Amino acid sequence: METASTDSEFLERVLAAGTILVNIGDIDILLEQILTEARFFTNADAGSIYTVEGDVLSFCHSQNETIVARGERIPYTRFTIPKSKTSMAGYVACTGEILNIDDVRKIPVEAPYSFDDSYDKIAIYRTRSMLTLPLINNRQTVVGVLQLINARANQREFIPFHSTMELLGKYYATLGALALERAMMTRTLLMRMVNMTEFRDPKETGPHVNRVGSYSVAIYDSWAKANEVEETDRIHNRDVLRMAAMLHDVGKTGISDIILKKPDRLTSDERNTMEKHCFIGAEVLRNCESTFDEMARNIALSHHENWDGSGYPQGLKGDEIPFMARITAIADVFDALSSRRAYKDPWPDHLVTEEMEKLFVSKFDPDLKFHFTSQLEVLKEIMETYPEQ
Repeated sequence: METASTDSEFLERVLAAGTILVNIGDIDILLEQILTEARFFTNADAGSIYTVEGDVLSFCHSQNETIVARGERIPYTRFTIPKSKTSMAGYVACTGEILNIDDVRKIPVEAPYSFDDSYDKIAIYRTRSMLTLPLINNRQTVVGVLQLINARANQREFIPFHSTMELLGKYYATLGALALERAMMTRTLLMRMVNMTEFRDPKETGPHVNRVGSYSVAIYDSWAKANEVEETDRIHNRDVLRMAAMLHDVGKTGISDIILKKPDRLTSDERNTMEKHCFIGAEVLRNCESTFDEMARNIALSHHENWDGSGYPQGLKGDEIPFMARITAIADVFDALSSRRAYKDPWPDHLVTEEMEKLFVSKFDPDLKFHFTSQLEVLKEIMETYPEQ
């Protein structure tokens, strides 16, 4: 993990990170960024972040530099734990207190919480120090929990978190809590639009649009890093793309149930009607007053265009197709092939890969092929994170 070399650079990073957090709208991108920034400022090797959902804590994101350095994927998917004082995260969620533990294996037996080492065993990792902070909103309600793991003196030695790290961690937890509330409201509004589409088309489920949004971000991330996109722009684009891609098929709200729910192959006239959902989606999102509005409209209108010009609704070709729509098209088709539908079972992985390879000849931007194939393991992890319910 990079570190700031001077006091002025450190202060600049503090201010820049705060600005980034308050401007992120997507909840998943926000949670990941909160964790990234908090780890940077506390020099933590690893960390996790939870959201409070009623009586449970939902495990949302995990980062671990040691495991990544070994060339391995982090072996965690989303799960929930009870919001109770028996775990450190649960204790912080219940009390709103900060826990700074020097060594999690030396917690006094009389403490109400304990350390569960099962995740260490799965990951072949040794957790020592842990700083657990509440994300508290303006109403003094704990809306999330941030856990920072193994402060580092250098690349190899893990040390306790200094008390000054509590102040930095608390600062980002406070900023994160305020941003998290806004992001939760944004996600709620997006999912209401998705739910309207799902009422019409059973394929447009919450898990499906979350997968398409996350796949799109993974592909964009690979492209952005390869093209040395400046970090602030990359974070902003990831945020907007994650939300905009979720609305790719919002135009299906204007298509008849007779067509959307037909179990058989569509007639030519029905297919022509179905293809109008792109124009309808663009009309729904027509008032472009922000980067998000513009990107969402472009994706809704153009995600069925093909690189060779054979797609619809406008027959755009090559670079005429908006860039983020080209990325979303890859994500949408990959998910369609990989998922169960009323008319088909999920395709085996090797057949999905073979079919996607063929489509990079005519349907998809060939310059994005590497960025898709290089992220296949990440896409599979996303698939596990958002399973159909």
